[in-house]
Amino acid sequence: MALWAPLAFAFFFLGDANDVLFHRRFLRFCFPLGLLLLVIYTVLSAVIEPSSPLPIVPRLVCGAFALVFLLLTLYSLFFALPVKEAYATQGEKRSVRTGGVYALCRHPGVLFFIPLYLLLWLSAGITLLFAATAILMNILLAFYEDIFVFPKVLDGYDNYRHNTPFLIPNPTSIRSCFSSI
Repeated sequence: MALWAPLAFAFFFLGDANDVLFHRRFLRFCFPLGLLLLVIYTVLSAVIEPSSPLPIVPRLVCGAFALVFLLLTLYSLFFALPVKEAYATQGEKRSVRTGGVYALCRHPGVLFFIPLYLLLWLSAGITLLFAATAILMNILLAFYEDIFVFPKVLDGYDNYRHNTPFLIPNPTSIRSCFSSI
């Protein structure tokens, strides 16, 4: 299953490349396709190769925390940003979001994805190799977007990059997040 994570993320990379370089209408479906593949592979990993190292009660606790991080990830990707502008509009400059979870760090979806996939390993039993591969691919995607994509498609991204941490929030960014909510 671990080898399937790069395929799902390849669609995310391709979608970003399309946003910056190709501007092909049919490639705008790369993000939803990559997301669908990632969800399918995650479920299959839990069903086909369950590998949680924990007994049932700690698994349930980890599952509850996984649900919290799932909701935070979904919020970061689909509710803190205008979905149509973020994922459907391509080839046009968009304004960068700097408040809420986007004041915490430049890639809050990745920030919440990391504990989500570790907790899915501990609770649902996705393989550790799959979780680690998905996390690594997501971090690589964040670097790619931060260096090559967002500076070209988001107005004000250079200033945002200067003022907001990449992935790990600091005391200033945490205060900014809570003051902007």
